[in-house]
Amino acid sequence: MEKYLEYLQGRIICRNNIIKQLYSFIGIQDEPMPYSIFVCGHVATGKSLVVETMLSFLNYNTSIINCIEHTNSKHIFDYILSDLSLNGNEFLLNTKLQHRCDNIVDFIINIREISINDTRPIVLVFDKAEKLRDIDSSLLPALSRLKELSNVNVCVIFISDIVWEKFRAKVGVYEPIKVHFSQYTRHEFAEILLTYKPHDYEVAFYKNYLNLFLSVFLRFCRDLNELRYMAKINFKKYIEPIETDKSKIDDTATLWRNISAVFKSNLEVIYLRVSSEDFAKRSQLSKEIESTTKLALSFELPYYAKYMLIASYLASYNPAKEDKHLFIKQKIGKRRKAKRKPSKVNAPCGPYNFPVSRMLAIFCAILDEKVDINASLLAQIPSMCQLGLLSFVGNYNLDELKLKCCVSYDFILVIAKTVGFTIQNYLYNLMH
Repeated sequence: MEKYLEYLQGRIICRNNIIKQLYSFIGIQDEPMPYSIFVCGHVATGKSLVVETMLSFLNYNTSIINCIEHTNSKHIFDYILSDLSLNGNEFLLNTKLQHRCDNIVDFIINIREISINDTRPIVLVFDKAEKLRDIDSSLLPALSRLKELSNVNVCVIFISDIVWEKFRAKVGVYEPIKVHFSQYTRHEFAEILLTYKPHDYEVAFYKNYLNLFLSVFLRFCRDLNELRYMAKINFKKYIEPIETDKSKIDDTATLWRNISAVFKSNLEVIYLRVSSEDFAKRSQLSKEIESTTKLALSFELPYYAKYMLIASYLASYNPAKEDKHLFIKQKIGKRRKAKRKPSKVNAPCGPYNFPVSRMLAIFCAILDEKVDINASLLAQIPSMCQLGLLSFVGNYNLDELKLKCCVSYDFILVIAKTVGFTIQNYLYNLMH
């Protein structure tokens, strides 16, 4: 037993007491297994790591299930039985395809059959166990009493980020043994992060860096995964003065002045898995896209007015001689696309002026329904001109009235998406 514990404690640091506790429950093969164990704790506190590492060392017939990956109890039962059969002897491998069940009764019968041919203890691990509440209300009570129902030496381990009291299980649930993974202390965070030290630097130097890093970040984040990531990317900035010969390795004051502002800026993006420099570049692009989208959606245009604006854009950016090829054939039937090598997207030319009659013809061509061109519909044109979406060109004689579309490609993409229209299929410069 001492050899097993030394091995586990050497693999996983800062969890010695919990390893001893779990090992006392399931580590001794000659003793009966407990009915169930409920392992809970905050995210990234080593719950799954400790359980899976311990079971990989013990010679048990085990199955580890991530409850997020399964939608119903049948999927879970089939996965467990297949897993247990693969871990078993040759007889089980030859008969594993026969283990199929639709309910808990068939599952218990199959568990008995597996235990007859493989006398090792069985351990079932349900990670993200809170998802079991959404699958079947009777599943959790049955699993908690699986040892009693099957008369097999089986233990069920539930792993969850929430406490047992929030499971709200019905009557009949066997109360599990509870094992709580407490949050890491600052000293433990430092000890764990020290294991990811770069090889080029000494332990004392990296410890000093972690002390500065945790003094800033630990007040706002207790997620080990996020802290490990941020410690890695900030360390590159921390050592810049050393690599550029602006500071010595023992000049802590200079190194702190160089990194303090970076620490503060990176606090704002700690859960985004980027540095503040990367975030600034990405956020600028996202702000431009977001502002265009918001601007387009802020114009609460009627349904037909949106199609009229789309038709205006197509009239402004497509050559008039291509209208028949682009729209008439699309209206009659699906146009066969000629096989050609893919070419680069040409930059859009325009916007060009177009007569109202051409825009209305395109409007009728791209709609899947017949529309009566009446005064109410034509009144949308001056309204969109007042909004700055269209503009009049030339004189205002109705026979020669010409317009020009004033919106950008990103803007019209948003408008087209709101009505489910694929405008890319009708733009000449995107097709040639």
